[in-house]
Amino acid sequence: MKKIVILYYDKNYPLKIDNFKIPIDEETDFDDFIIEINQLRKNYDITYLNNHGESLHYFCKNKNNIDLVVNLADNGFNNDLDKNGFFIELFNYLDIKFTGRQANNVEFFEKKDLMHYFLEYMGIEVPKTIFYYPGMDLTFLKKKLSFLNYPIIIKVGKSGGSLTLDVNSICSSYRSIINKINEIEKSLGKKNVLLLQEFIENAREYSSFLIGNQECKDIQAFTIKVTPNKFYDYEQKMSNILPAGDFYKECDLTATFLKEVEKKLIFIKNVTDCKDYVRFDWLIDEKNRFFLIDFNANPAFDSELVKMINRSFDNDNILLGYVIESALNR
Repeated sequence: MKKIVILYYDKNYPLKIDNFKIPIDEETDFDDFIIEINQLRKNYDITYLNNHGESLHYFCKNKNNIDLVVNLADNGFNNDLDKNGFFIELFNYLDIKFTGRQANNVEFFEKKDLMHYFLEYMGIEVPKTIFYYPGMDLTFLKKKLSFLNYPIIIKVGKSGGSLTLDVNSICSSYRSIINKINEIEKSLGKKNVLLLQEFIENAREYSSFLIGNQECKDIQAFTIKVTPNKFYDYEQKMSNILPAGDFYKECDLTATFLKEVEKKLIFIKNVTDCKDYVRFDWLIDEKNRFFLIDFNANPAFDSELVKMINRSFDNDNILLGYVIESALNR
């Protein structure tokens, strides 16, 4: 029987992003996965680990007896965002097969400017974006902004993702951009890369969860409509203003259009060598143009999203089991 180790957040270490505290138990929703994991026990020998210090000792001692580690929601040693690659490096060093949160290419996908350049090089359309780095010369910034059309939305690049700070992040002039940059730096400090991006009016946002890998040749996709208040921001993420049922909606696009989107996403997943599962965030404008806005390589599982995906599968399929099988078969 295959030995599977499930690694998840240690609740003794609350995670904070700048001044925003994330409640670990709500972020991971691990209790929801216990039911699903227990269903897998008939096929796998499963061990839970939730203490990072003990985990380190366990992995070193048992490296030859572990078939797969499933990292459900790890952001680094002791949940420290500055140590994002800790367990990834450990598993690579010990030659332990793993899947789950940030399971591959973690450094590349956290560099938003490099990721945008790469996507454009591959012919994938993204919203026109320039990047502001702390201390950038404002004359140079103004010159770069001349290549964008207003309105412009400002996002904070953080740990591979990008979020707007609040509902006032759409700017209609150079002066309002400078004021917003100053506000962000005063609130979060002068340490974050900012994305200044053409705001696509009346565009709808979608997320696609793509499961499978090249070796399995059985990739499946699930797409939902994301309906926050105009866009997803820090305020919504940290205080859960919108109930999950209001945030995630069943996809309302035609099967033909979704098939074209799926082809693009499978292409990106394969050429970037993303393993097992990926979440893509993308926009569709009033002219049905597709824009990729984010690429989450092996993201943390979201409980409500997982439930929706499970409902879309056959009755005898569960998402975590599918991901585990996909990882074991590569």
